[in-house]
Amino acid sequence: MNYPLIIAHTGGENTPYNTLLSAQAGRRAGAELLEVDVRVTKDLVCILSHDEEPGFSQYTYEELTRNGRRLERLDTVLKAFKGDSVQFNLDLKTTFSADPAIALIHSLDMWEQIYFTGDTQAIESSPYANRVVKNVPEYDGVADGDYEQWVQQLCAQATERGFAGLNVHYEACTPTLTRLAHASDIIIWIYTLPCQEELFALYAGMGVDAISVFEVTEFVSMRQLSLQHE
Repeated sequence: MNYPLIIAHTGGENTPYNTLLSAQAGRRAGAELLEVDVRVTKDLVCILSHDEEPGFSQYTYEELTRNGRRLERLDTVLKAFKGDSVQFNLDLKTTFSADPAIALIHSLDMWEQIYFTGDTQAIESSPYANRVVKNVPEYDGVADGDYEQWVQQLCAQATERGFAGLNVHYEACTPTLTRLAHASDIIIWIYTLPCQEELFALYAGMGVDAISVFEVTEFVSMRQLSLQHE
């Protein structure tokens, strides 16, 4: 059985979303990857936020934080883990986040620690397509027999464009998907798995490579128990 890596979903371990505290808590709990949501301000500062409030791209970082509002900067979080064995899933929330993120990662020389999910269109056409774990669209085939062909097309496209893998909602992940992806040397990530032992066993049995979770401590324990019982 494959034992997937654990991705600490931002806000996991009962911490505030998109903060250094959340990333640190996920890492302490044993996650091998840390997820953060990335947006960009008017002056091209990468900040961590899932939602576009109050229109971050229309204001500078200084303007957004002038009245004491706290917005975590991506550079603060990345610097805290530079040289650590942990990796990052940068979930880009807008296409415009790509170029500032690329520039930041260059400046920190942290490419080996970075993957991208989310709005990756600009990354896909850059020299860093091999750091993309492409979000998989919902399957809308007419007949069940079309599904395997659809997965083959996804894998062929990922291989052709040099992506590292595919990122899929856990309910849409199937043994066919993992089998065909791995045959093409494409990794499979799933998000965001509820904290249930039977679900962990199911997707570990499918061979998924990493799972995004809120309850990092619990999933690390499940994985350790599974290893002990092998």
